[in-house]
Amino acid sequence: MTVYKKIIKDLESVLHQFDTEYTRKKIIDYKEKREAINNWWKAPKKIEGTRYTDWEDLYRVAGGKTLSKNLYGISSVMAVDFALKDAQAIINARNAKMAKKLEQSEITKIIDKNIEVNSDGFNGSFSVETNKGRKLVRINTIIAGGYNIQALHYRTLVKVA
Repeated sequence: MTVYKKIIKDLESVLHQFDTEYTRKKIIDYKEKREAINNWWKAPKKIEGTRYTDWEDLYRVAGGKTLSKNLYGISSVMAVDFALKDAQAIINARNAKMAKKLEQSEITKIIDKNIEVNSDGFNGSFSVETNKGRKLVRINTIIAGGYNIQALHYRTLVKVA
């Protein structure tokens, strides 16, 4: 096993905890947005000629134009499936980003590690040997955003110094 994969393996249990929470929040978010979109369509609209005048309001309620199209007219079960697929895509992208950054660092040995978990994410630091000398790898992850602020998302920073 390459050394950077060992770091990812060390983070797996922590990542699983946050991936589960992120997925749970994403499901709740998509269900609430689906309901808000359906309620928006049921409400009376202002009509000028043949165009609605409050499309921007729909996009605000839905969290964007794409979600307004994807969540309108589907069942709650379908919204959950959509949330699961979106959450997994984000998780996979985060993992690929971390793996690429760690692989590029040419880590040869882990000297020391420290992982701190908090309510909205975790901070991991690894003292490592690389082909270019001793380095410190910092991995910071938070779950940010929400329904009325901005889209729920992961923020992951990987720094090798």
